[in-house]
Amino acid sequence: MLAHFYPPEPCAAANRIAALAHALAAAGHEVRVYTGMPSFPDGVIAAPYRGRRHVVERDGDVTVERVRTYAGGTDRGINRVLNWLSVAVGTMLRSVAVRRRYDLVVVSSPPITMALPALAAAFAHRAPLAVDVRDVWPEIAIKMGSWRARSPVARIVGRVADVLYARAAVISVVTATARDEIVARGVAPARIVLVPNGFDPVAPAAGDSPVPANDGMRDVVYVGNMGLATGLDVVLDAASLLRERRVRFVMVGGGADASRLRTRAEREGLRNVVFTGPLPRASALRALADADVTVVPLVASIADSIPTKLFDAMAVGTPIVLSAGGEAKTLVERAEAGVAVAPGDAAALAGAIDDVLADDAVRRRWRANGPAFVRENYDRVAVMSAFAARLSAISSR
Repeated sequence: MLAHFYPPEPCAAANRIAALAHALAAAGHEVRVYTGMPSFPDGVIAAPYRGRRHVVERDGDVTVERVRTYAGGTDRGINRVLNWLSVAVGTMLRSVAVRRRYDLVVVSSPPITMALPALAAAFAHRAPLAVDVRDVWPEIAIKMGSWRARSPVARIVGRVADVLYARAAVISVVTATARDEIVARGVAPARIVLVPNGFDPVAPAAGDSPVPANDGMRDVVYVGNMGLATGLDVVLDAASLLRERRVRFVMVGGGADASRLRTRAEREGLRNVVFTGPLPRASALRALADADVTVVPLVASIADSIPTKLFDAMAVGTPIVLSAGGEAKTLVERAEAGVAVAPGDAAALAGAIDDVLADDAVRRRWRANGPAFVRENYDRVAVMSAFAARLSAISSR
């Protein structure tokens, strides 16, 4: 398995690939994950791995091999690109050089740079390739406005993606919209399987919240990556509109946009906004579970994403105010675990937060609905076990 992210990195990508690795191990396979040294979300190598070029460790029944990784922070785009390339090159060299032949190669994308070790390893081991697609590139970058559709970089990335998909025996996607986008690139629908994200059976930390209560303030909590796709400016806009209310916005996490958001809040004097930085997963879930409401935004141009933070919120029973449309909106409404407003509409977001905080009965109903819905439909262990069975059939051909 080839993945840019892996625990202890606190992100949905790491949790997803780890769940699949453990599902394959539970099915009786010998599993080795090639990945980098943990550096997400702040772009700094985690202390236990700092200065190390190569690490082999165990994660339960899974062997994890980590390669030398460049990490220069997230303040510049070039640092992120160099980080992606260092992991891609390192994992390629290690996975290709191993003498034993692998029966199956699995790659997690994005970043699209992981196509390099995936194609090389599949060729070297004459093995079938499974591609787990969390975001479709270059479509996601075009939707976010980072690239123009016909720009040279978009064309190059598109061609790399086409080669990766053509080589794949199976392609897994997290949403139906992503499946349609890949089919539109000429991939046969039979080779694409929907493997949605889900919740992990991680209990919130015991004891007090990592964010101490503040004299009767009602807490609206955001927990997750602060990347460009999350559109978190709308949350700060809503905080500005509600600055005279007894409402505190608690921002838990880090990422490429965290520093800018923090600077903006300080510049505008948003004293009702608190940034905690990244927290251990159990502590982050404690903050989420103790919140009156959680807010989940996405940029308006992204309609095919279902953030895993929605599953986490439902699992711990926290009412959701979603600032997004598309599949995320459909999910929240189907679960009856929250309310959705138009993405990017700060006034609508602030109004929805105000309304939900004022309605104890609605919050109680949503708190009750979320856990039952997500356990029945989005248990990650069950989802990944089913996918592992399909991969087992491919590897045994």
